[in-house]
Amino acid sequence: MARLSWRGVDAQGRRLSGTCHADSAAAVRHALAARGIAVLRVRRELRLPRRRRARVAERAAALRRLAAVLDAGAPLDAALRTVSAREPRIELRDGLRALRRAVERGSDLAPAFQDALPGLQPAHTALLEAGTWTGDLPGALRSVAEELERRDTMRRQLRRAMAYPAVVAGTALAVLSLLLLGVVPRFEAIFAQSGQPLPAATRLIIAASDAFALVAPLLVGAAAVAAATLGPLLRRRPAWRLRATAALTRLPGIGPSLREAALSRWCETLSRLLGAGVSLLDALPRAAEAARGAALGPALERLERRVSAGEPLAAATRTGLPEAPDAAHLIAVGESAGRLEEMLAEAASLYRQRLETRLERLSAFLEPALIVVLGILTAGVVGALYLPVFEMGGTL
Repeated sequence: MARLSWRGVDAQGRRLSGTCHADSAAAVRHALAARGIAVLRVRRELRLPRRRRARVAERAAALRRLAAVLDAGAPLDAALRTVSAREPRIELRDGLRALRRAVERGSDLAPAFQDALPGLQPAHTALLEAGTWTGDLPGALRSVAEELERRDTMRRQLRRAMAYPAVVAGTALAVLSLLLLGVVPRFEAIFAQSGQPLPAATRLIIAASDAFALVAPLLVGAAAVAAATLGPLLRRRPAWRLRATAALTRLPGIGPSLREAALSRWCETLSRLLGAGVSLLDALPRAAEAARGAALGPALERLERRVSAGEPLAAATRTGLPEAPDAAHLIAVGESAGRLEEMLAEAASLYRQRLETRLERLSAFLEPALIVVLGILTAGVVGALYLPVFEMGGTL
């Protein structure tokens, strides 16, 4: 089928237009004539309009609106109809309508939510299942919205912390490329005409310029190929994406930040699931899904096996997850006091605060360090280039 746009006039003389999918223009004309519309023009759309994917904040807002309508006493199908009719994003509007149709067919609510709305994780599905069990679906929807917003906020913090150092590093690379490819060859031509022997530092800079001129096109081509192929491959293959993230956890500075972000998500998700009424054995694998990507998968699997064997969560966390001693201590306090959900939320807040402090320190260190390195490299190149000029001036 092709996407076709049409214009026509109805029986009252009003001009109408629209788009549809059909096998041919004749099929469109026939269908519109049956509705009493005289078709003026039918044209094939050359390409589909590009749709921007709904942001996390937009998905969370849609879930909050649905929770508010349910709190007002509307049944679920009527609430979905109301929210979808007022949803400005096409993707979310179509998802809510598909969800309403699934509810009307009697499908299970949690899987229907995951199929209809993009970006929901297994932990979110578990929260929705718990909401249907306990009869508190509006509360579950708000919990899912808060979890989406919290995860997006953490992701933005990581990106913001690395944005300025990346800009400074890119500027440093651009300045060095300009010096090596544009400035050094001009000085090399001047030195060749003078016939004077060059200092070792100047010869080193000239050799680096020649080597960089040969390697730079290869580097640019490799970077372009990697950007064009690696991104889509990582999006299509979650296992590769997990390996790439696990490799990042081995880097100094970045690795501890990723682990603390993952531990915060694990504690927060486990707290919400337990608070919603999900059993501990059912909540652990879903919380592990929320913490994936920071090389914690094997440790969390060992923890789950220990708990399944009857070991308390605090002891299992202490031995199976040695990266989280503070969480193990707070979990032990929560188990002894009967306030496990609150202590898990406190552990999540603790790791979140540590992450923010670490990111601030990392940014405060990287920014001046990169500027100093840029200044040293630039001064070294310029000094090596002007050193023969000073020597020639001294001999005159």
